[in-house]
Amino acid sequence: MATIKLAVRRRTDTGKQGTKRTRALGDVPAVLYGEEQENVPIAISFNDLRMTLSTPAGRNVIIELGVDGEEMTASAVIRDLTRDPLTREILHVDLQRISENKAIVMHVPVSLVGESLAVKEGRGILDHTMRQLEVRCLPRDIPESIEVDISSLEVRHAIHVNEIVVDKLEILDHPERPVVEVLQPTLFVEPTAEGEEGVEGEEVEEGAEATAAGEEAAEGAAETSEEKS
Repeated sequence: MATIKLAVRRRTDTGKQGTKRTRALGDVPAVLYGEEQENVPIAISFNDLRMTLSTPAGRNVIIELGVDGEEMTASAVIRDLTRDPLTREILHVDLQRISENKAIVMHVPVSLVGESLAVKEGRGILDHTMRQLEVRCLPRDIPESIEVDISSLEVRHAIHVNEIVVDKLEILDHPERPVVEVLQPTLFVEPTAEGEEGVEGEEVEEGAEATAAGEEAAEGAAETSEEKS
């Protein structure tokens, strides 16, 4: 797992007004917690945080924090990000301390590799249902992504959680959940113009037969009347 160094400062100005002032300075309010130590309010430069999140690993990085000029105060991972629902601007960050020899729980992205022949030929539709997996492992063993090979995946087949094995980590999701599957397309055939004309033609023929039968009945009645007379 990638490791990034991040310089932060301790926040003494907390509360609603304090967080507003922190953001006005171009920083993001954050809190460092965990490992049975006190919670520490900190502020992270918005630009530094954006650089941290722009790496290929995204949120899955180990952050070596240096508080108030210290070289390294703690190792941590991003546990939660609060964003503005409209602008998507980061409003707050939760950082959890980690220990080198203590397992932690993380969400790791799923990366699909290979190409399903069924999808390539148009016989099936790929449905990537689980974009990430919840895992437990030591911090140094957290992968940037978990690769799943779909090259042998056929129509109506799926790859489930229990079929994915990665060294040195435990996958916590339900073992029978499908991670990716190939669905059979549903075909809808619209009625053709010929079919519609055929139906109408049958109705016309039925009407003609009824008319002919009526005419025959009328002729028969006329003949009977003449014989009686």
